[in-house]
Amino acid sequence: MAALRSAAFGCCVLSTVAGLVRVFWPENGFKPVINAVLALYIITAGMQIVRGTNWADLAAQLAPSAGSAAASEAEIDAYRQTLTDQAAAQALRDVLSASGMDAAVSRTDTGWRVTLVHAADRARAEALLAANCGAIPYEISIGGAP
Repeated sequence: MAALRSAAFGCCVLSTVAGLVRVFWPENGFKPVINAVLALYIITAGMQIVRGTNWADLAAQLAPSAGSAAASEAEIDAYRQTLTDQAAAQALRDVLSASGMDAAVSRTDTGWRVTLVHAADRARAEALLAANCGAIPYEISIGGAP
């Protein structure tokens, strides 16, 4: 294979010389020869790459292990839950803000905690959350006190 590659490289050098001749002598017929030699060199280089590759090692590196797939699935589920919680908290903030209430929204073990800035907004917030949250559990607090 090395001899064939060296021969192809030699032909490439010769075709380069022929290309230089073509620049100074445009009416020659070297173009098909140059293209054929370059194609031959590309094919031999490709054959050497394919032949010299350790396919079993490459496949082992690319194949995911069974343990990493389970961990990845758990990470994906945790990330999905985080995104869902962030979107829900932002939706609650938007509903309260659209009604003119300042509030912080956070996730708890049992549902959502809505902390209102002004105590006077509690009745409106309860009515608004009852109408918009459905079965989602929530608790309302004022400045940290339930």
